[in-house]
Amino acid sequence: MSKKYNSPAPAPITLSNGLSDLPTNYPIAVYYRQSTEAQVGNISTSIQTVDMVAYLTQKGWIKEHIYMIDMDAGVSGMTKIDERPGMKYLFDLITRGEIRAVACQDEDRLFRDVTQIQVNIFIEACRASNVLVITPNMVYDFANELTGSFHARQFRFKSEMAAEYINTVILGKLNRAKRHLLMEGRWAGFAVLPGFMVDVRKHLPDGTPNPNWRRYVPFPEYAEVVREYFRLFLSYAGNVHATLKHIQRSGPFYPDPDLCRPPEGYKFVFKMKKYARGYCPGRRALVELLTNALVLGHWSVNNTVVRWNNHPPIIEEKAFWQAFNYLSQVTLDGQPNPYYKPFSVCARPLLEQKRSVERPLCAGMVFSQDSGELRKVGTVWIKSRQEYIYVLAEKHPGEHIIWRRTASFIDSAITALVHEKLKVTFDETVWEKTIAAANLEYEEEKRRKYAQLATLERVMQSQVLSLEAVSNLDMIQAIEARYEEAQREHKRLTADLAAVTTQAQRLEALKRIKENCDPTLESWDTLLRDEQRAILHTFIDHIQATQTDGTGIRLIVQWIDGSCDTVVLAKQTKNGWRNWLESETNTLLHMVATGAEQVEIAAAFPSRTWKQIMDKIAAHLGYGTADFALHPIREDETYEDFAQRAGDLADTYQASSADRWSRQDSQRLETLFEQRATKLSYLEAFPYRNWLSIAKKLRCILGDIELPVDSRIRKQDTLATFTTRFGHDQHDSISSECLSSMAAAMPSCSA
Repeated sequence: MSKKYNSPAPAPITLSNGLSDLPTNYPIAVYYRQSTEAQVGNISTSIQTVDMVAYLTQKGWIKEHIYMIDMDAGVSGMTKIDERPGMKYLFDLITRGEIRAVACQDEDRLFRDVTQIQVNIFIEACRASNVLVITPNMVYDFANELTGSFHARQFRFKSEMAAEYINTVILGKLNRAKRHLLMEGRWAGFAVLPGFMVDVRKHLPDGTPNPNWRRYVPFPEYAEVVREYFRLFLSYAGNVHATLKHIQRSGPFYPDPDLCRPPEGYKFVFKMKKYARGYCPGRRALVELLTNALVLGHWSVNNTVVRWNNHPPIIEEKAFWQAFNYLSQVTLDGQPNPYYKPFSVCARPLLEQKRSVERPLCAGMVFSQDSGELRKVGTVWIKSRQEYIYVLAEKHPGEHIIWRRTASFIDSAITALVHEKLKVTFDETVWEKTIAAANLEYEEEKRRKYAQLATLERVMQSQVLSLEAVSNLDMIQAIEARYEEAQREHKRLTADLAAVTTQAQRLEALKRIKENCDPTLESWDTLLRDEQRAILHTFIDHIQATQTDGTGIRLIVQWIDGSCDTVVLAKQTKNGWRNWLESETNTLLHMVATGAEQVEIAAAFPSRTWKQIMDKIAAHLGYGTADFALHPIREDETYEDFAQRAGDLADTYQASSADRWSRQDSQRLETLFEQRATKLSYLEAFPYRNWLSIAKKLRCILGDIELPVDSRIRKQDTLATFTTRFGHDQHDSISSECLSSMAAAMPSCSA
């Protein structure tokens, strides 16, 4: 919501009953919130949005003045003002005087606050800005001299009761019932440890009460797998990683829960992960299983044994204690474990020690999509190659690597993009615009924090003054407790304000970068790695990497300003070999099919040698299928090498008598003759040959024919020499009909 209403807020209009009239001529904000994502879209959503707008329209507001704030879907009302996007925005509207009222379905939509700190900040902001709070059952006017104090107490009471409901009913009564079951050694509805099931029969077949109701009993099919996990763990001498790797590669795996069901009267609730080969635990679940006293038959609550020998065990004591002593530093009763002896591994040296290169420049900034989830790409040191690589692997040990790339190549590409970005950023106009936008954001955030601090300080001052009129010890202690809560909130807001100030310092640092750093960043290689990373983090939000174009990797750099740039890199090796992208291969084959010459093709792939290009053509079309009449570029040369060797003559290369005519060239000559092409058209079709060689070939193919006449073109002229002498304006273009005929006469790709 960006619309603003800038008219000055009038004084409250007091009615005979002491309440303020509804300011229907001024904007009103409707605040919508649901506690969890699961609740979004239910009947409460409709009540808070559609019905509330209809209610306000009935009260006299026009829809253009009703602003819906719905950014806090799935956010708890117990969070702070500046921790909710929607509430933060609403607070800004209130303190800037852009609205005269706030509407919500109920007070608990705004706050569920036992401490009352956030509530008091909100009330004080509404009072100072003369903003009403409207619910279907109550209109709160905190600024009204007659009713303001009462309304504030009522609003605090409703917010406190909403929070107390959570603590008393949800966290109180319901949890007390569950805790009662747990303390009796009975299942209370949570996930069941693998290897067990729950006896849910209240009565035995003979009608007598079941003493094992809601207690664990062994589930044979799963218990056997758990025993094998203990055996494997001990065989690997307490090495969790090795055990886990063995399990996830070779099993054993838990039975499929959909196929292996407990008997009638029994229940199990497992939270198991299905890996590529079957159901088995992850690292955390395996450690929990190997140290859980439940497998010995003891019942624990919050990691403390409350009932010994509560149910039948599934693991022998000797095996359990051997595994337990590898993993747990404390005993089952919470005392230091004198037998604790973890699996010993050789501690690796610090990351940067004895390594010939520094850690990747973009480490921690690269992310990639995996099964719809954006995951951070890891970095791995390859000792045999003495280099770092970026790696995206599946989440679990034993699973395959999705992709890997040499880190230095990606870092170089990102650095090049940053250099280009800085060239634009340091442009005076763009720079001033960027700094102005950043300053505006900084000033707005600083204003918001100061507004919250000011209202909180007024609340704290009111609490101090209220102590003078209170003599009851319990009330004094309650006020002191709330004052201490307010002090903690004041400390938090002050720290946030300091963080905002740090952002301002960052802007100053950016200004210094502009002043001290050359726009082309010629001094980049002289900067320390930490200085380079600091510049990257200054401008880059994150980098998203995705496999594309065969073996290529697409890098999308998301800049801090919200824009993005994309670059596609081919897979390459340390010795300089670079795989072909699918798009490059398609371009190459198309150029061969359309009769492009060697220099033209080499120029399209300037960093590849001619031999590499020919090998790629042969891999798809076979050897000998591509026939190039002119070969000015050597096999071991790239186009860049050729251009450097030939210098200014690279673009004006002239064929010699040793450069034969191909079959495609002969067909092209015949087509041009049939179209009655001009001399210049022939030169444009064969830019590396002079007119004398073209004329000789025409008469060789077609006999004694009449050639076109153009006194401007000499016998030794090529297209380049003619253009140099007369300029581009003298060119006669080949007609479209001529080009179409030539294209039709061209051989297919296989030719």
